[in-house]
Amino acid sequence: MNKKVLIITSAGLIIGFAEAFLYYNLGKNDKNEKFKFQVPKGAELMKTMGIIIVTSLATAALSNIVENSLAKHSKKSPITA
Repeated sequence: MNKKVLIITSAGLIIGFAEAFLYYNLGKNDKNEKFKFQVPKGAELMKTMGIIIVTSLATAALSNIVENSLAKHSKKSPITA
């Protein structure tokens, strides 16, 4: 596996989990006066993890495609100032 893809996927997973838990807790605490940190349980946690993994892999794949496309394009075109 390409090292850059692994780095991008890992970063996407970490940021994705943090973002998902933040939004989950904002929704769960919408009506509460005191904020309480919660982690989804069971099927809800599995769905959340699945979505985060899929979007992280898609982000890494798209980044890799764009980077390769730009690298090929820059080799074909001379750099002008």
